[in-house]
Amino acid sequence: MRNFKGLLAALTVALIGVAGIAQTASAAGPPLPVAKNGNKVKVFATGVAVPTQITFRRKTAFISGGAEDKIKGGLYYVSPGSSKAKRVPGTPPVAFGVVWHAHRLYVNLGTEIRVLRGWTGKKFRHSRTLVSFNPKNFNYFTGLEFGPNGKLYTGVGLQFDHKASKRPYSNSVVAINPRSGKIRTVSTGLRQPWMLTFLKGMSSPLVTVLGQDQPKNTQAPDLIVKATPGADFGFPSCNWSNFKSCRKMGFKDPVLTLGPADPSPSPMGITHKGGKLFVALFNGMTAKTGPVGPEVITTNVKGSVIRDFVTGFVAPLVLAHYQGGYLYMGDLTGQVYRVKA
Repeated sequence: MRNFKGLLAALTVALIGVAGIAQTASAAGPPLPVAKNGNKVKVFATGVAVPTQITFRRKTAFISGGAEDKIKGGLYYVSPGSSKAKRVPGTPPVAFGVVWHAHRLYVNLGTEIRVLRGWTGKKFRHSRTLVSFNPKNFNYFTGLEFGPNGKLYTGVGLQFDHKASKRPYSNSVVAINPRSGKIRTVSTGLRQPWMLTFLKGMSSPLVTVLGQDQPKNTQAPDLIVKATPGADFGFPSCNWSNFKSCRKMGFKDPVLTLGPADPSPSPMGITHKGGKLFVALFNGMTAKTGPVGPEVITTNVKGSVIRDFVTGFVAPLVLAHYQGGYLYMGDLTGQVYRVKA
């Protein structure tokens, strides 16, 4: 599952399967995932069908949710002491990314990034558009994250599976001035950049990238890259199925490749605790004993060690975010979980 449209196309099937599991398992919902550190995984929030990103204003959580056909998403909030996610009034029914910064909420609505402020506990008093593109000639923004330079970083997704797009900023990571909305390209050649995270001391983000699907039987892996200024990671000329060829063409090496496999691991959310990375895999890795299924893996900044961390999800996994001692994870059951990490 290497692109967001493909992800959403699988959503209905996933939800039908999950509904059956939930009915047979318990009235409370599907079985809980299991963390390798022995700490219990608990449900933090429910009600967001495709939870893509989460951020916090004190003890209030804001969650962005994707949408497809009859399945509605949008911007949600979870009040302290509650586990039920509620739609933020006056916001559209789709959101791909969200981040709280400097007393403001930045939310990606696909082809528009909006800035909200003046949270009352139930709604925002003020809203302005930071950047906006015509949906007919722009693909879409992906995850949001602020860098140490005060700029808002995000990815711009694909138009085509394995060929270049002429639309603005396609297949790149960009930095946006949070006041003026001015956009600067940071790195290019990324088929489907998804989520980002900045480690302490790093001026460039680590980014999950979904690999090429077509033609059938392609051997392209998924990637985690360090999006440094001016870096070109090769797409569509290079899909990293042949490292020697990509290096010969002068493209920048990824930090880590995942796969190839069928289904592909499909790294989605990425976050960190110190130097440890947590990565949400939509489909999961394949072990010697067979596919593990959707999971969170841990690795280091060099991508040299990979371990299972949370397994047992009954639906594809999208969200991963570390904050305040807890790892938050969201899958296509509409649940957001957390575990002490």
